[in-house]
Formats: sequence, structure tokens, C-alpha cells
Amino acid sequence: MDIKEALTNFVTNSNQRNPYVSIEKLITIMLRDYLYKQGKTIVLGERPTEIFDFLMPNGIDENTEPVAVEIKMFRTPFVNPRVIYDVIGRFSLYREDINTLLLIIVNEIPDRLRKTLENRKESTGFQLIIWDINDLVRIFSLNEKLFEETFNSINTLLIQDTINNGIRRKSRTYIEKRERYLEQLKQCYEKDDLVLFLGAGISSDAGISTWDNLITGLFIALIDKQLVSNKIVISDKEKEQIVKKIIEQNGNSPLLQTRFLRNGFEEDFEEEVRKLLYQNASDKSKILEEIGQLCVPKRGKVGVQAVVNYNFDDLIEKNLKRLRVKYKSIYTEGVIPDTDELGIYHVHGFLPRMKKEYSNLTKSHLIFSEEEYHKLMIEPYNWANFCQLDFMINNTCLFIGLSMTDPNMRRLLEIAVNMRPENDMRCRHYAIMRRFQMEQLQTSAPVRSFESVNEELQESFFNELGINVIWVDDYDEIPDILKRIKINFDSVE
Repeated sequence: MDIKEALTNFVTNSNQRNPYVSIEKLITIMLRDYLYKQGKTIVLGERPTEIFDFLMPNGIDENTEPVAVEIKMFRTPFVNPRVIYDVIGRFSLYREDINTLLLIIVNEIPDRLRKTLENRKESTGFQLIIWDINDLVRIFSLNEKLFEETFNSINTLLIQDTINNGIRRKSRTYIEKRERYLEQLKQCYEKDDLVLFLGAGISSDAGISTWDNLITGLFIALIDKQLVSNKIVISDKEKEQIVKKIIEQNGNSPLLQTRFLRNGFEEDFEEEVRKLLYQNASDKSKILEEIGQLCVPKRGKVGVQAVVNYNFDDLIEKNLKRLRVKYKSIYTEGVIPDTDELGIYHVHGFLPRMKKEYSNLTKSHLIFSEEEYHKLMIEPYNWANFCQLDFMINNTCLFIGLSMTDPNMRRLLEIAVNMRPENDMRCRHYAIMRRFQMEQLQTSAPVRSFESVNEELQESFFNELGINVIWVDDYDEIPDILKRIKINFDSVE
């Protein structure tokens, strides 16, 4: 195997999943083998200051002092000097008692840039060692067999690492991470950088019909409509049996079922959905209140830049109006909120309870059936896709009340990850999700291990999409979590 060609293809291959974690794993394994032959080691672990990837406590080669290692790679041929200067600057500020930094660039460093970096070494205040791809090839060539084995099984090795981390995971790990993430969210909120992405869990808490109840209700209404027109009387129990069979026949696919329903109702479809959507709805709930409070601007700061709402209902608008927050409901292309308005983007369509309060509702397109969803996925310049992607690339997004299984949303998140600047490799988004727990078997050690491994795997998967998971044991905890994001902000006089 040509090591340099393999590394170059790996770095520039845009289809490679989680390339930064993968290349770090590959380099770590190869350097550990290299150091082992020198009687030296590598230390991995949490990096509280996030200024380097790992530590070589006994140095490397003739260097016997601790050496910090930071790995950077660029997906394009252009090596961005600013990224390198940022690394050097951060290490200079936070290095504490570590006096040597090995900066590994997994690309070829142009001669001009290398010369500039060499000239800056003397002014750093610490020893700076710079490697590029050619230095890696030199080291890796000493054990080509290990390189080939590691390179070809890198994804398997990463999964094994995740599983092992899950087995060793402490019971309070999710709580410690949650506290850390909440502190980060507070900072984003104070910088006016937060965008809320809201799903069905927000509205169902206020009595809005769940998807399953909506589908069932629409089927019953459709059956009633057809039977009444033919003067046929049928009992409620018989209706339920018919609905069950129709759902089974459609493979329990909600999108397939809604295609059937839309065709059945024709022009009355949206009115039937509206009626069922609000039949048991309340305008208030604890979670709606806390979302509303997050959106209240204070002392010239807005905190929340925008709200992306996957729900059809207008409960967010109702609460913002009650709190006297200026907003603009956006449900079609070409609409932009004023500078003093909070944009509420209904990317799957909008069905407010009172139609007369809004204009141009006919332009709002409900994403309710299979063909509509497919159309949304294949239109990259659809306004709904464009605004979601813009927020995912440029802001910090907090996902609330979402299962995170929507294929189009995950696709957009993956695009956003690949479009991040080279100097911003952190997971910048957050999703509040309920932990998977088998309560009836909690006393079983194997089951607890499974839960820990599953949690670690879920976190790893979402990290690939740029998301940190904030775990809760119960959905009732979410209002308090949202309150904590703003509490420090409110307390400052």
C-alpha cells in the first residue's frame, strides 16, 4: 500500500464518515507503536481546555520532556495558516507546565508557510515541532503491516472504542456532560447565537394531537364521510377495526397512510387536519412557557436568533404574543422578519387555529404525504431546506421535542458538518433526548452495561452530525433545563 497516497485520499475524500476522529485514531495507533519501541507511551483522555489531542508524557525521540500533540487536517489542498496560528496561540495561553507542542498537519505544508512557521518558533515561548504528511509517512513506513491493518479496519476500531467507553461509563457521566453542555448553551445564548428547533414533543405536551392520533382521527373521519354519503351506519368499534386494517395494509408507514388520506379528502383535507389538531389543545404548558421566556429579549440582547418549528400548530405564536414578543411567522419563501422580530420558520407547513390572523396561508405547503416529503428532500434550494441549513452552519442549534430520526434533517446536519470551517471541529449543536432505560431490569448488571454502551453509541452517532446529546430521565425535566439556560442572564443587573 502506498502510504502517502492512502493518507491523501483519506483526507480529501468528502464521503469519509467522521474523518477527523478517524485520522486521529490512525495516528494515535501508529505513534503508540513507534513510541513503544522507545520505551515511551501516549496518554489519552478528557481535555478540559481542548488545546491538544493527546500527551506523550515521556517525549518522543531524543526529547524526554512531556510533549502535547495536536492534529490538524485540511479537506482541500489549501492549508489555512490561520488555523495553525490559532492552535499555537491557544497552546501558548493554556499549556501550563507543558513546554513542547508537536503540531501534526496531515497535508503537505507549502515551503513558504513552513518558512514562516520556522521564523515564528523563536517567539512562541515554548518548543514547537511541526510535522506534515511526509513526516507521518516516514514514521508509518517503519511498520507498514500495522498501518495497512489499521487503515482498513478504522471504522471497526472506532466502534470498538465506543463500546469499550460505554462499558467503562460511570452512572453519572450523562449528568456531568449535561452540566457542561448547559454551561456552553448559556454562553451561546448570551452571544445571541441560539436557534431553537422544535418538534412534536413540544406541542403534544399542550394537548395537540400526536401523529398517531391525527392519522387515526383522519381515517375515522374519512370512513364517516364515505359511509354517510352512501347512507351506511357503522359502530365506533367497527370503525376502529377498519382503521387498524388499513394501517396494517399500508405497512404502518405514516407517510404512505397520509398519501391515502389526502387523496380521500381532496379539498377538505387541511380543514380536517386543523379540526383534529386543535380538538384537545391548550395554549399553555410548562415547556411552552419556558420556550417563550427564552425568546423574550432583555437589555438589548435577543438570546434566541430564530425558531425552526416542524409542527403545523401556532402554539409558539400564541405564547409569544402573550409575552409581548414581536415575531414573524414564516411559512413560504421570500418572507424575512424585521430586525426587531423573531422569525418562526414553519418548515413543514402552517395551520393556525384562526386563519384570518394570517395572510397568504394558501402558499403554506403542508409536508404531510410521502410524495411531498420526497419532493422536499430532492429540492436543495427549497426555502425550508435552505433556512435550516443556514442556521445549522452559522448558529448553535438546540433541538427540543424531536426524535432526531427525520432523514431530511439528518441529511442537512451532515451537509452542515462537512461545510464547517477547518478551525471549528467541535460539535456545536445540542439535542435534548430521553434516555433509554429498561426499568423493570435495572438490577441486572448486563442490562445496565447494555444501557451504558447504547448511550455511548448514540452519542457517538450524533457527534458525527455535530450534535451533543443532553440526556434526561423524563421529559418533565426539560422545562427546568430551558430555564437554566437563561437564569444567569436574568440575574445580571
